[in-house]
Amino acid sequence: MSLLIQHSPKHCAKKGFHIEALLKKKLVYFFSTLLSLILFVVFVVWLVLHPSKPEFYLKDTSIYELTLSPHQLINSSIQATLLSKNPNTRVGVYYDSVRAYAVYKDQQITGESPLPPFYQGHEDTNLLSASLCGAGVPVAPSVGYEVGHDVQVAGRMLLLLKLDGQLRWKVGSWVSGTYRFDVDCAAVVGVLQPPGGGGGSSSSGVLLGSVQGSQCSTSV
Repeated sequence: MSLLIQHSPKHCAKKGFHIEALLKKKLVYFFSTLLSLILFVVFVVWLVLHPSKPEFYLKDTSIYELTLSPHQLINSSIQATLLSKNPNTRVGVYYDSVRAYAVYKDQQITGESPLPPFYQGHEDTNLLSASLCGAGVPVAPSVGYEVGHDVQVAGRMLLLLKLDGQLRWKVGSWVSGTYRFDVDCAAVVGVLQPPGGGGGSSSSGVLLGSVQGSQCSTSV
């Protein structure tokens, strides 16, 4: 005597549902594992090739004009030369945008001067020249006193030359996303009075003698 077991359509449908759910779980597990593996490999590669920040050095700075009107508007003309270095042996740097400007006593005294974009290879160095101008830039009333004191008493001025912009890292054929960078360079400029110049807040002429070889701070 044989035993005949019959399953209802409802039972078969339930069994098929369980198989489908199991397959979905396996697929989710497979892709999760694959994604974790890819992220782990990327992380390891990043640790091995973790790029060091670019290095910048201020070579020289010249101020050709620095005048302040009675209405607290400053006019300035500044020329700066910087050295940019990529310290990485396996990572290149794309500088997509670079702009430079000058700050005195926490006051921006020039407009933002754009520099040409460029690529910097492994351990390469580039010479950057920035011509900074300010025409009728409004500043705080205290700036007039500070300029007069620095020119007549201290005999020198402390300027901050700033760069900022966007860069990308390049490893082989892979290029990263965009990162913002900021550079701060301190320039101590000795004062050279023009013939017959009386200094003060209306000083005009050439101020020379920035500290040579001063290193800048960089953040990415």
